[in-house]
Amino acid sequence: MWIDVLVVVTSAFGTALRFCQDRFFRGFKKSRSTSIFIASLISCLVCGILNAMIFLLETSPILKEVICAGFLCGYSSFAVLGTAAALLTKRKRGWGKSVFYSLSTFILSLCFYFIGFFGILVLH
Repeated sequence: MWIDVLVVVTSAFGTALRFCQDRFFRGFKKSRSTSIFIASLISCLVCGILNAMIFLLETSPILKEVICAGFLCGYSSFAVLGTAAALLTKRKRGWGKSVFYSLSTFILSLCFYFIGFFGILVLH
């Protein structure tokens, strides 16, 4: 039972951190979709790094569950990607931009995850 509570709490922390990160980048770029794009890439890079560190270090299964199912799921949630895609469809020629944005975010986020993961493994 207490593991479930830890997962919920760390997930909320990850979600709050992601929200703050998005707000930070929106201060530089006025476009909401650009700030979500940047936040998604950084989130996936951080997730890759943390997963590699969990992989390399002998950690307890409980800690892995709390970090992976809690913090990382809340932090790297792609729910905000849907919001950005929907916002882009409202613009002129929005469907094409929305599809391009969604695919490029997905592909680049996977690349950033693997850069973080394998970067740590190589440096180790």
